[in-house]
Amino acid sequence: MTRLHEAFAALQEQLANKDQAKVREPAARVAHLCHDIEQAVVESICHLAHGQLGLQSVIDLLACLGDDVRLPSSRIKELLEPLDKRMGESLTLLARVL
Repeated sequence: MTRLHEAFAALQEQLANKDQAKVREPAARVAHLCHDIEQAVVESICHLAHGQLGLQSVIDLLACLGDDVRLPSSRIKELLEPLDKRMGESLTLLARVL
C-alpha cells in the first residue's frame, strides 16, 4: 500500500498543472477508493486476528476438558458464536472490497 500511496502522491503532483484539471476528480475518486480498500483490509485482519484468538481459546478449553467432561452441543455452540460473528464481519468487509 505504501507504493500505491507514493504513486498517487506523484500523480497528484503531475495533476497540479492547469491542463490536467479534468483528470483530478477521477484520480481523487480512485485515491478514495484505494483508501477504503486499505481500511477494509486492515479491519478484516484485526477481526480475523481476534477470531483466531477466540478459536484458540475454544480449542484450549476442549483440550483441557478432554474426555473428562462432556460438553453439551449447546454449550459448544455458545462458545463458538462470538467467533462466528467475528468471522462473518471479516468476510463482509472483504466482500465489500471485492
